[in-house]
Amino acid sequence: MRTICHGISAASGKLGALIASILFNVVEEKDLFLFSGYASFAACLVTFLTIPDTTTLDLYEIDKQWRLIVTGEKFDYEGPAIDPKHLSFYERNQNKLCRSI
Repeated sequence: MRTICHGISAASGKLGALIASILFNVVEEKDLFLFSGYASFAACLVTFLTIPDTTTLDLYEIDKQWRLIVTGEKFDYEGPAIDPKHLSFYERNQNKLCRSI
């Protein structure tokens, strides 16, 4: 699973470089500066909302959780990775967000 995510990350980086190389030739300098700022803000927002804090977790626990998710047994995992302090902002507030819609 980790290698799949590395591949997706590498591919998205190459796609971003392609888009940037096209935009550098087409867009004016002022607009390019604004576009870079907006893209950085969007990336910061997506990171804050979706990336869990796993700094204090053992890699074995993270892999154990992901193996169960991949095999479709997401709700069978019981361990420290489901503690709210290790979940992303979206995961912590998912039930609250669903109820408000």
